[in-house]
Amino acid sequence: MHINGQRREALMLALMLVIGATGCGMVPTQRLDESRKLIGSLRTENAQLKDSALSLRTQNQDLTQRSVDDARRIAALDEAKTRLERSVQGYIDEREEINTAFQQFKREAVAKIQGDGTLSR
Repeated sequence: MHINGQRREALMLALMLVIGATGCGMVPTQRLDESRKLIGSLRTENAQLKDSALSLRTQNQDLTQRSVDDARRIAALDEAKTRLERSVQGYIDEREEINTAFQQFKREAVAKIQGDGTLSR
C-alpha cells in the first residue's frame, strides 16, 4: 500500500503541475525534488517488474516445452511397454503350446509303448 500512496502522491503532484498555469511557483522546490526521486524509483521498480515478467515468461515457455517433451517421452515409453507386454505374452503362449504338444507327444508315446507291450513298469 505504501507504493500506491507514493504513486498517488506522484500523480497528484503531476496533476498540480499540469493545472498550475503559473508554472512551478505554486510547488516548492523540495516537493519537485521529492517527486523526481519518486518518479525515478517508480521507473526503476517498473523496469525491475518488466525484467521479472520477462524472466517468468521465459521460464513458463521452458516449462511448457519440457512438459511437451515429457508427454512425448511418456507416450513413447507407453508404446514400448505395450509392445514388450505383447512380446512376453507371445512367448508365454508359445511356451504353453510347446508344453501342450510335448504332453500330447508323451501320452501318445506312452500309449504306443504300452500298446506294443515293450514298456514295463
